[in-house]
Amino acid sequence: MGANTMSAQERQQQAYQEQLRQIQLQREQKMREKMQQLKAEYLSAYSLPLNYPAKVTSITDDDGGSSNKSNDSIRTSSDFINARLLEAGLPMGGGQSPSKLTLGDHSVAVQRFINDLEGTGCYDSVQVHIGNDQDTRINNDDDVSPEQQQSAYEMFDVTVRLKEKRWYKIYIGGGVNSEDLSSLGTSGGMSSGNAFGGGAGIALGALPKLQFESSISASNLSGFADISTALYSVDQTGASSFKFTHDRPLCSWLPKHSSLYDWLMPQDPRLVGDESIEKEKTSDGIDEMQVFMNDDAQYALGGGSHISLGVHALCLEQDFEATRSSKEFTRSIGVRLANHCRGASRGPGIGGGNKPSTSPPETMAGPYFFLDWNACLRDTLPRRHSEFPFALDCSSEVAIQAGTAFKHSLTGGMYLNGSLTDDRYDPTMGYDAHLVGEVAGPPGDSGFWKLKGGGAFHFPLDLLRMMTMGIESNNDTEEETSESTVGMTLHSSVNFGIARSLTFNGLCSNVGGMPLSDRFYSGGPGQLRGFLPAGIGPRATNGGSSTPGGDSLGGDMFYTSTLAASIPFPSYFTTLRQNGGRLFGFANAGTCVTVDPSVGFGSLSAFSRIMNSSRVAIGGGVSMGTPMGRFELTYAVPMRYGPKDARKNVQMGFG
Repeated sequence: MGANTMSAQERQQQAYQEQLRQIQLQREQKMREKMQQLKAEYLSAYSLPLNYPAKVTSITDDDGGSSNKSNDSIRTSSDFINARLLEAGLPMGGGQSPSKLTLGDHSVAVQRFINDLEGTGCYDSVQVHIGNDQDTRINNDDDVSPEQQQSAYEMFDVTVRLKEKRWYKIYIGGGVNSEDLSSLGTSGGMSSGNAFGGGAGIALGALPKLQFESSISASNLSGFADISTALYSVDQTGASSFKFTHDRPLCSWLPKHSSLYDWLMPQDPRLVGDESIEKEKTSDGIDEMQVFMNDDAQYALGGGSHISLGVHALCLEQDFEATRSSKEFTRSIGVRLANHCRGASRGPGIGGGNKPSTSPPETMAGPYFFLDWNACLRDTLPRRHSEFPFALDCSSEVAIQAGTAFKHSLTGGMYLNGSLTDDRYDPTMGYDAHLVGEVAGPPGDSGFWKLKGGGAFHFPLDLLRMMTMGIESNNDTEEETSESTVGMTLHSSVNFGIARSLTFNGLCSNVGGMPLSDRFYSGGPGQLRGFLPAGIGPRATNGGSSTPGGDSLGGDMFYTSTLAASIPFPSYFTTLRQNGGRLFGFANAGTCVTVDPSVGFGSLSAFSRIMNSSRVAIGGGVSMGTPMGRFELTYAVPMRYGPKDARKNVQMGFG
């Protein structure tokens, strides 16, 4: 009996000791975690003065990236790398006073620099190493004073290691002809810019044409991350196109140490005080826009080394027989000044993994500001009658513009390109905007001015709930928190455009009015759901056999607006929910009209005409953001429409 009682006491004591041991282990674990946290906070707050300039070396495959080769073995300019480091916010050189930026700030700036450089498409790998490498330098220099030795030991070197891509790239394969070449001034006036009310997508039954593509590109030949691309394609109908672009930083065109070069490139930080080239900030004050909006006011938007000057040319055939019984053959050349190179790609779907980018501004990475000079020859080819080849199968309004016309224009604008939203292609929070203006005139045959723009706002209702009721307590379960923080989002968007013909005192003939390709067209997925592309607006009384309702003639004023609400897929649709699929309902309205020049856009009669001609449709659908763009499938019911409108209930949009 005593033995049994003793045994029970021993077991109880052992259990008690085991419990104490577990408590002690938990305390030690918490202590270690606390020490690690304090260590990380101390290191992140540690001031790290950096030497200038940074050393630029290459990475080889032989040693896994550990070897340093001479700067002569790589094409990239060290001046270019040092400029990008300074523009990314990495303080080097020290000036007369040491930088107060911490290691945490340096980490953010270095990551921004790496993302920026890899986004040019010229590098397979970019590494930045920070360390003290002064021992050999000081020991070999007998003239260094003790004060200089101490200062040198307190400074750290920056080494940038680059693995450059091959200078050429060849691609042969398939692709999709989106026929969206508005960046080169050849397409019509489709609006663009945002997910719930942007550019027209692809209507079901009018899918884009598959095409054979072959391209060759050359990169980083100047050492400033320049991109040159030549692309030739042939679609399944036999129509061919050729595009050429060459973009490089403006500073690479200029003589070194010229006045403009010195203004564009960051100053040597050793010659100026740190107060003039940086703002004291912490990592908490850094947001996504600092990639493009630098802290230093002396640098232009994105930094002076980002500003690009490029040339472009194209030769292509566009088929408009489905909407206005004609084709167009275009040859154009142009020059563009922009805030970053066209070849820069920060999204996996932009230009594709192997194909170089010749994208228009609305598909570029991040905010894009540009000024484009363009000159093109356009041949308008009306549809021929199938039985009488000498007769035209089109309206008289299209026939009068047949032949060759020369267009000379200047275009400028800005696209935020979803940089202020949580998701570029399927946003649930943030806002987006674009604004583009164009003036065409002598020595061209046509003269006009055109302005189009738009914006979108996305507001999650959960954000409103948190602002009014406060964030949920920590006692909520993880499942409850995730279900409540991902919910309904309200979306609103509006797009508009106005245009007017100009004669420049008779220097521009404007035969047949403003060219058809420069007018506005409205309708289609993503823009005005429930109607086909160019499905509303002015029409000819008759048209070709492909346009029985009459050729679409376009207008000089349009607007589209959308109100929508979206929710994530229910939890039992696991795959769709995890990939960002959403259900949404919408109501959209818009119109495309021609306003009498003698009346003006701001008159009461013009406003009445716009309101009386507005079309309305409601419906719902599903959407999902993909690396290549936004995909949506919708069903729309037109509530207000005209007798000649081209309507479509089920539509698929991608773009």
